[in-house]
Amino acid sequence: MRGRKTNWLGMVVGGLSLGLALVGACSASGGSGTGNGASEGAGASGASGQGGAGASGGNGPGPGGSGGGTFVGSSSSGTGGGLPDADTCASVSSEATAGKQPADIIIAVDTSGSMDEEIAEVQANLNKFAQLITASGIDVHVVMIADATMCIPAPLGSGSCNGMDEKLPGYRHVVQTVASTDAFQQILNTYPQWKDVLRPNAVKTIAVVSDDNSDMAANTFVNQLLALDPTFQGFKFDAIVSFESGEQCIFQCAFGNCANCPFTCCNKQSFACEPISAAEGTVYKQLVQQTGGVLGNLCTQNFDPVFNDMATAVVSEAKISCDYPIPVPPDGTTIDPKKVNVVYTNSNGTKTTIYNVPTGQADCGNTGGWYYDVPGAPTKISMCQNTCAALQGDAGGKVEVLFGCETQIKPPE
Repeated sequence: MRGRKTNWLGMVVGGLSLGLALVGACSASGGSGTGNGASEGAGASGASGQGGAGASGGNGPGPGGSGGGTFVGSSSSGTGGGLPDADTCASVSSEATAGKQPADIIIAVDTSGSMDEEIAEVQANLNKFAQLITASGIDVHVVMIADATMCIPAPLGSGSCNGMDEKLPGYRHVVQTVASTDAFQQILNTYPQWKDVLRPNAVKTIAVVSDDNSDMAANTFVNQLLALDPTFQGFKFDAIVSFESGEQCIFQCAFGNCANCPFTCCNKQSFACEPISAAEGTVYKQLVQQTGGVLGNLCTQNFDPVFNDMATAVVSEAKISCDYPIPVPPDGTTIDPKKVNVVYTNSNGTKTTIYNVPTGQADCGNTGGWYYDVPGAPTKISMCQNTCAALQGDAGGKVEVLFGCETQIKPPE
């Protein structure tokens, strides 16, 4: 069909601004305009079979009409039959800026006997790590998988040790021993204990801190993780691991002089170099490379810059959120959920109506759209995943939510 566009809007944008218009009154059928609803600039709502008014040009005749068109687009000039814009439709308006995607971070720390100093480093750096992320406007949830020797102080954790440092919703401590080689397995095994703090639209990062290698292959871990939770598709993997084995390390050390000695073979308390059973984290390093994550050398024992790099990576990955809160209407104004429309203006100024998927996320299909969190009593508008991805690719685009005109429902695919 000419004028019909499939696999459309999914797009949420960097720098995206959300114009929210609260309505006075607006005709469900729009103004004038005749034509066939299948062509570009189709009628806005056509209960009566008539085209909508030109988007910003008042009542100019539109090439589209005969309501029920499959795509409402190119309506910014006023010659198309698209939905009225905010100036035409709304008597009260407000603007809000969409926030960034939240971030879910899962950290598994090897808590075997050789990791005491590394556990202390994680405890010392995790608050700063989380604060660097939240300072950029990102809502972060951290899941810690480690035994009760791990104790995260306030403000991220509660500061109550012996496995009691959890502080929801921002910090979940799964009290679980992580042995030298089973960090991947423990992440998978404990998933039921931390899945409830995940957000489907969050940027996902997994990190492992260990002085040993994994006994599970990287691809095996990824496949099993995605089978548990497909929202981890595209996750980043960070690792702070040994770059060499303990046997290699010991020959670089001299008794009592640790200046040039990686920590894995140097006891900082006795200032003596000791052979410690460390192994190069080859599997972890491989997954870091595959996902474009951050890699830190555990032997240097300076976790601060590594955690800074990890936080920076999380911030750079987070894009503008695909969820838009519905504003509280002014006194005396109500919002009819059946009279809400979403209009996207791309960076070239072309306006397109994004259709509503009334049955929710499960029916987004190939053409995408938007849906309510709670259809009967909505608090936010969410974009389908493919629509979200498209919007995020247009840094100069804008999304407007218009209240007062009959909601445009997505045609069957």
